[in-house]
Amino acid sequence: MRRYIYLFFFLFNFISSCDNSYPEERIPYVYVEVDINLNNLQYQDLRNPGGYVYYDAGYKGLIIYHEGNGIYRAFDRACTYDPNAANCDPIVIDDSGLFMIHKCCKSTFSFNGNPTGGPASLNLVEYRTYVDGIYLKIRN
Repeated sequence: MRRYIYLFFFLFNFISSCDNSYPEERIPYVYVEVDINLNNLQYQDLRNPGGYVYYDAGYKGLIIYHEGNGIYRAFDRACTYDPNAANCDPIVIDDSGLFMIHKCCKSTFSFNGNPTGGPASLNLVEYRTYVDGIYLKIRN
């Protein structure tokens, strides 16, 4: 009998600890297969460390960021707090160039995709990147 009481309290505490007061939800899966010619003038900002471009792919678009030493990162521009927010622009690089921000919910993210402020607690969706000759390839 005592086991059932403990089980009851455990289940009650577990269920009552779930808080759905925030809209954080998964970002829908979108197939991504992008090849960017790094010699193309359109992507010249990616030649320098700290450079970035916006690219139309993924769920809400991509931020492609050159970290340095030939390392590139590609993040979906959908905020992990509320990826389906209506009438809201996707994530952008802040004017300071030091972090990414979702201007609607004020969530901020570092350039490794981790949330650093605001209500978002999940990392941005990041796609695999690698350089093959003059092409930056982005995949999921």
